[in-house]
Amino acid sequence: MKNTDASDLEAEVVSVNQLLATWFGTDADPGILDRVAATQAETFSMLSIDGVRVSRSELLAELRRKGNSQPGLEIEISDFEVLLAEGDIRVIRCLERHLLNGKRSDRWTTAVLTVQPTTPRFRWQVLHESAAG
Repeated sequence: MKNTDASDLEAEVVSVNQLLATWFGTDADPGILDRVAATQAETFSMLSIDGVRVSRSELLAELRRKGNSQPGLEIEISDFEVLLAEGDIRVIRCLERHLLNGKRSDRWTTAVLTVQPTTPRFRWQVLHESAAG
């Protein structure tokens, strides 16, 4: 894996989280949610911080309902690592910090992404969140 691949992956994670912060934290244009959806594979699923398995369609429906529900939300990404780079598969882990109204919520995020020949360059396949203490 080239170093640019790792930095491009980190930029992808930061970018998607900034879109989500904008969606949750402002009266965002619905196109923001479309941009998030475009990064996800049709078979995308996630395991939430609460331990609930969520399909892509369930997640997008929930996101639609929660637009601008957390005004001022900020999401920071740190401790980014590429755990596996094999063929077109990338596995990453990072610390995601949500900041809202002077409070913070940290979670470890592990995700499987695939490299695409077209835009978007990476497609999210699986996401797993775990509480970080």
